[in-house]
Amino acid sequence: MNLEDLGELASSIESLVAQAELEIEAKRLEKQRDDYYQQALADLERKLNGLLETVQGALAKLPLEEFADSPTRRQLEERESTILEQLELAPKLAEEKADLQLLLQEERLLESRNAERMREWRTGLKQDLLEMIREQEDFFSATDAAIALKGYVDELKAIDGLDEVVEALMDQINLHSEEGPVAKLRGTHEQTLTFIYNKAMENRSRVDRAPDVQPRVRHRPSEKRPNPYAYLEGKVVIFGGHDRLQTAVKNRLRDSKVDLQWYTAQDGVNLAQQGESHIASADLVVIVTGYASHSLTEKAIHSAKKLGINPEMVNTTGMTKLLEVIEMGLKTQLLRKRFHTA
Repeated sequence: MNLEDLGELASSIESLVAQAELEIEAKRLEKQRDDYYQQALADLERKLNGLLETVQGALAKLPLEEFADSPTRRQLEERESTILEQLELAPKLAEEKADLQLLLQEERLLESRNAERMREWRTGLKQDLLEMIREQEDFFSATDAAIALKGYVDELKAIDGLDEVVEALMDQINLHSEEGPVAKLRGTHEQTLTFIYNKAMENRSRVDRAPDVQPRVRHRPSEKRPNPYAYLEGKVVIFGGHDRLQTAVKNRLRDSKVDLQWYTAQDGVNLAQQGESHIASADLVVIVTGYASHSLTEKAIHSAKKLGINPEMVNTTGMTKLLEVIEMGLKTQLLRKRFHTA
């Protein structure tokens, strides 16, 4: 094993440890969601039953045989009917409230993880830019490095790294200057970079072949900003879930090439049957058992197995686990295709 292999091994282990921590936190949030649901349901039923008891108490004081024409009694009866309907809907209302709470917490969790990835990528970018500057061995190429730096100003400012990089640029320009230290701080470091950038553009306009200095990818996993789902592609068919879950997952996959076909029990039998027609061409079939109706689940499983496809069964109410299944499933399919092609 060489140093490069060791570096890849260390990077993969760090990634797996981070993924494990994410799964642990996601599991905690799902458990918290169940507790939140029970509490929300109990609170809602307590309030509604209290109101029902008050209304029924008032109705008892207005017996039908004596107050048949009473407008007050009619309004009380309407309120009683409304409360009874709300009591029937209470589990669904509490579930919606708990699901919204879970999705908001998962959004914060994933954003925190993405922020850490961005910080690491930007730190690696700063090192790549510093190395790019140090590698320039003449005045003009050192000055030309400012053009590449200009495109990363916001990334460097996000980690308070712009000043250090601009100072390194000035040092390298002055190191190769035959006229002494010509690169000096002019206002802020960003203003100084703009000044050097304009000089570099002037230098390029005077020659046929400009240096075109660019940073190499050494301390970053890739040239592109980190997006765990950007490289995913394939057709995914999902049965189950709910609208908010569907929207949250689609938002996370918006920069990917995933063709996501999603069907819930609320879509109706006909639309769900259309979903079954997509199974044959799917790279991944997922059934969210936490929400899919029994009839929808049975039909989807039957259709998939008839085509020789084993669907992924995901018992979840949140998006973190579902996104993980989609990511791992499409990764596996991609590896299989590469192996088959090879």
